[in-house]
Amino acid sequence: MKHGLFIFCMLISLCFPMAFSQQATTVIKPDLKYGKPSKEELSLETYAPDTTAVAVYLFHKGKSGFTYNDKFELYTEHWVRIKILKPQGVSQADVAIPYYAPSDRDKEKDRISDLDGCSYNLENGKLVKTRLKRELVSDERLNTYHRVLKFSLPAVKVGTVIEYHYKMTSDYSVHIDNWMMQEEIPVVYNQYEITIPHVFVYNIEFRGRQYIDVLEEKGSVQAAQHTTSGVARVSHDFTISAQKLTFTSQNLPAIRQDESFCWCPEDYRIQVSFDLQGTNYPDEGYKPYSQNWEDVDKQLTREENEGFGKHLLWKSPYLEEIRQLNQSGNLTFNQKVIGVFQLLKQKLSWNGEYKLYSENLEKVLKAGTGSNADLNFIFISMLRSYGIKAYPVVMSRRSGGMLPSNFPSLQKLNTFVVAIYDEARGKYVYLDSSMEVPALNVLPIELSVTKARMLSADIPEKQKWVNLQEISTNQVFMKISANARENLITGRRTTILKGHQALEHRKENQAKDSLVNKQELMKEKLTVTNLKLTDKEDDFTTIQEEFDFVLEAEKSDDHIYINPILFPQLTKNPFIQSERILPVEFPYPSKVTLSCALTLPEGYEVEEIPHTQVIKTEDGKLQCKYAIQRNRNNVIVNYTFILSSSVVPSEYYGQLQQIWNKAVEMNQALIVLKKELPKD
Repeated sequence: MKHGLFIFCMLISLCFPMAFSQQATTVIKPDLKYGKPSKEELSLETYAPDTTAVAVYLFHKGKSGFTYNDKFELYTEHWVRIKILKPQGVSQADVAIPYYAPSDRDKEKDRISDLDGCSYNLENGKLVKTRLKRELVSDERLNTYHRVLKFSLPAVKVGTVIEYHYKMTSDYSVHIDNWMMQEEIPVVYNQYEITIPHVFVYNIEFRGRQYIDVLEEKGSVQAAQHTTSGVARVSHDFTISAQKLTFTSQNLPAIRQDESFCWCPEDYRIQVSFDLQGTNYPDEGYKPYSQNWEDVDKQLTREENEGFGKHLLWKSPYLEEIRQLNQSGNLTFNQKVIGVFQLLKQKLSWNGEYKLYSENLEKVLKAGTGSNADLNFIFISMLRSYGIKAYPVVMSRRSGGMLPSNFPSLQKLNTFVVAIYDEARGKYVYLDSSMEVPALNVLPIELSVTKARMLSADIPEKQKWVNLQEISTNQVFMKISANARENLITGRRTTILKGHQALEHRKENQAKDSLVNKQELMKEKLTVTNLKLTDKEDDFTTIQEEFDFVLEAEKSDDHIYINPILFPQLTKNPFIQSERILPVEFPYPSKVTLSCALTLPEGYEVEEIPHTQVIKTEDGKLQCKYAIQRNRNNVIVNYTFILSSSVVPSEYYGQLQQIWNKAVEMNQALIVLKKELPKD
């Protein structure tokens, strides 16, 4: 027998704020026996705790366990029952189950089996069952690594109860998927049972712990080990001690997964997650998998790790080209880094995939394209051949969810960027090969996370954690000088954009001559001349734009209406929900500053003028300032909008709405001029 038994405790950690304030009261008790919906479920017409619900999960039950037949396999079974309440809920009958199935037959993969389903309808007081038919099931390949099983339950309409069951078996037994208890529609009952042999030690993390009941019991796993004796194959049956855990939640409200201003709504669903901490086979002893982050570092960077550490020892394939770069003069650090990046992008293109590991860099060189991980490994080798220190910075992408808060996790890492050390300044700059231009420290939004880890043995532990949202300065500064004659305003505008603002401007300019075109779409009465764009070859993070303009203000018989900002920043409030469960996540912190000096037309008197005001949230992370000064016909406006954090907690949503509304009002505030009456 190769593997024996050893009991080891599991670490259960608590995490995350409440996903909602109160649990709904129980209004229906589903029959939990699969295939037996109750009369109450069949006749249910509306879900009282949420009358807007288009459908409701009556139950979702899951059971995971391990089998051992010369090796471990993990299986998970699902039993689902849903009640359709409104026409929009009929789409719940169309089910898609993605699963891991690489085209390489030698790789570990998942398999789906035991699929069945049924629809239940009451017709003239009688129960009519319609079973899932084979022709309504398809199995399609999504990409090289994934397939998707799709099926549509038949005879579904408002009032239908649908059920389905399937079993997922995985060769990759140590990876347990998160169990989601909360869904996009309300859930009456959710239960997940898992039996884990004591040879595997998992960290278990709860999100919304207060809504999950946990029952812990002793369990066991039946196992078989086969040996060969002569020509005979002998089976040795034995039992592995295990821990059985059952997680139950009831009456959970819906949580939208298409919420705007939220990168990964799944982060905030009530759920249970599992992360392998180590293994404990009696003939091998305890082997930590990720006991602390230093262990994660070592596992990734060791030379034996063919998907990661091995590539950090790779030699640059472009040594001659690097030598030629070095001969082009006395280059600054920025010029060297930018030159190497541009050389990389000349040779190779990004294929649109973010990854952590690379399989074969030689194939990437031949194909001329690869994932960001492929290209980043080559980029690091090129920089090091130039004598520049460069290190990977690993993370979980924004859309991939947050890293666990209470324990290290190799499994949750899914990509990395490159940190490049500027010895003269004693600072790092950051780039990723998925970027179109080498804008130092302005990473793609998907990679601008608050928690990333630098894999370098040269720095102390505290400095290995990097907030990649703090490395860029995202600002817009606009200076305007204008003169009004009647309702025609002529002037000059100078705008300096930094960080993500500059990159967005540059991207839009690929299809347009100037960002000013957006202003033309909004204001047909704007004319722009003498446009000039200025940027630097060694600085892709800053752009300066200048132009002269003529703007026509609104005018009536005896009044002129002028917005002294001239070019408003905000025109509407996107935050219109009455309440919000999820936090608001902006792409990045930013600051907008506008200064306008305006001369008012002769022959008019000021009838109304905006007033100075300052508004901000209680924590001061969102604030807006509007200051206006008038000296006879001269008006000076200074406007500042500051968002110093990319995340606004849901409890501040009301304040966010109010401040945004007031900021829009500031941007729309008018000076009202009345024509002076002729003097007698």
